[in-house]
Amino acid sequence: MENEPEMSSKSRPEFGPYYMPDKWCLDRYMHTEEVRSTLDLPARFYVRDTTIREGEETPGLSMTTRDKVRIAEKLYEAGVQQVDIGYVGAQQGHYETAKLIRQEIPELAITGFARVWSADWQRDVDRCQELEVAQVDVLQHPILIWASDEQVMELGPAREALIPRTVEVIEYAKRCGLRVAYGHPDVARTPWEILQEFYSVTARAGIDLLILYEDGYGCPPGVQHLVRKIRDLVDVPLMIHCHDDLGLGTANVLTAVGAGAEAADLVVNGLGDKGGLTKLEEVVVALETHYGLSTGIHLEKLTELSRFVEEVTGFRRQINKPLVGENAYIHEAELHVYCIVKGLWEAMEGVHPHVIGQERTVVFGSTTLHGEAVRARLDVTGQRYNSRDVELILDKLRERLQTQPSLTLEEFDELARTVLA
Repeated sequence: MENEPEMSSKSRPEFGPYYMPDKWCLDRYMHTEEVRSTLDLPARFYVRDTTIREGEETPGLSMTTRDKVRIAEKLYEAGVQQVDIGYVGAQQGHYETAKLIRQEIPELAITGFARVWSADWQRDVDRCQELEVAQVDVLQHPILIWASDEQVMELGPAREALIPRTVEVIEYAKRCGLRVAYGHPDVARTPWEILQEFYSVTARAGIDLLILYEDGYGCPPGVQHLVRKIRDLVDVPLMIHCHDDLGLGTANVLTAVGAGAEAADLVVNGLGDKGGLTKLEEVVVALETHYGLSTGIHLEKLTELSRFVEEVTGFRRQINKPLVGENAYIHEAELHVYCIVKGLWEAMEGVHPHVIGQERTVVFGSTTLHGEAVRARLDVTGQRYNSRDVELILDKLRERLQTQPSLTLEEFDELARTVLA
């Protein structure tokens, strides 16, 4: 047998930000000056996880308070420093969850809502103060641009009273000594004049953070444009919160960060209502590798965290889900098996499985019958063979595949030894 050709030093990728040996080998162009100069990355970035609030809004999913605390513990172990609890003034379950997390994981920061449209907004803020939240999110009327004046008033104050009410809530929360964020819903479809007015007023009222609730209808160019306009308008840090209705959640969050957003709401496994929310595991890996931003998340904990949330919620992940799915690191196709067996993992994977706590599996199946993968495995295991042997092994492999979907490496090795004996 002729030796496999060595990759020349000229063609082998050089080490650098995009290629970290035994870690990742990704888009080389992302780290060029031409591309980096188009970005306005924040000096620091942090994740707020909203699995125990938004995740619970998944239809058919119900979590006990203890379930939520268990998830919060895993999130903290994975490096998450802040979690969104939700409506601590309106929902007793959210309040009890917040109390228990404060008792059992005091190092984990929590946040809660104050509803601008609610007559009980002061109770919302008072509950947040009682719980010593790290931040109260002053949340705007949820259907402002779609409802008639009568419908707006069904939920709360008249449309013209919303700005004074918003300022009142913010100022009260500030007097309570709380860090205050302002969140405006459906930003991708709200006319700029409305956003401009609310953002300008709330910035003057002294908010510490703006949260852009992109409810699943935006696209990356529009998100980039909006983030840049808001940053030109007010000097307030931005957080992005994207739903995944059109499958653009991850892209929209990354685009927002590239335009200067300093934080993002993320959910493990993309749980949530409708199409779910932006997936924590996808965003943090992309930010750490492509963007070179530290997220504070322990990447090696991601697969364990994903599986834990699946176990607690009972909602199975998509089998071919990127990074943490069951099939994400299973190789069967001919060239995949050839490359992995030969140690050329970079040819078929972008992120090494150990980086995110995953494991790689190689199998022989119906797409591994060309011969190259068989020869590669025989070479690696030190077997002596000829062309006829390879054909016999392929025949036996086809025969076995009539009764089972694939063979593990161990099963293949045993089959090959039997043929070559």
